[in-house]
Amino acid sequence: MTDRSIAHGTFVLERTYPASPARVFRAWSDPAVKATWFGDGTAPAEFDFREGGRELVMGGEGDGEFGFDVLYQDIVENNRIIYTYYMTMGGKRISVSVAAIELFAEGSGTRMTVTEHGCFLDGLDNMEQRKRGTSDLLDALGRELAKN
Repeated sequence: MTDRSIAHGTFVLERTYPASPARVFRAWSDPAVKATWFGDGTAPAEFDFREGGRELVMGGEGDGEFGFDVLYQDIVENNRIIYTYYMTMGGKRISVSVAAIELFAEGSGTRMTVTEHGCFLDGLDNMEQRKRGTSDLLDALGRELAKN
């Protein structure tokens, strides 16, 4: 029998982007824009950006196959996005999280805060890995927003 465990973790990341809150919000809410910066460019199998809507991304193969399954809980246009999600790797659930994206106008740009509370399961994932991965995604978002 596999040992079962939960490691709890919370992290907060903040970025300032040279784009309006509306443009940053669109980068999260428009599937064509999101595909330019989120993950490895794998198109979502499902993308229903609304409260109660689902986003599903699957990628990789075999033991490296991953899944990102989102349920949008609260959306306020140009202000906040709150979602719950779980991740799988090789068919095994590795974490369950709640994430909050907050957007604040700052001069001609946007300050964005991402807060995530995670339950990392059975030693298959951990908070530091998730924080590093999320930080990399936010950097990719910044590169995308700096293009125009």
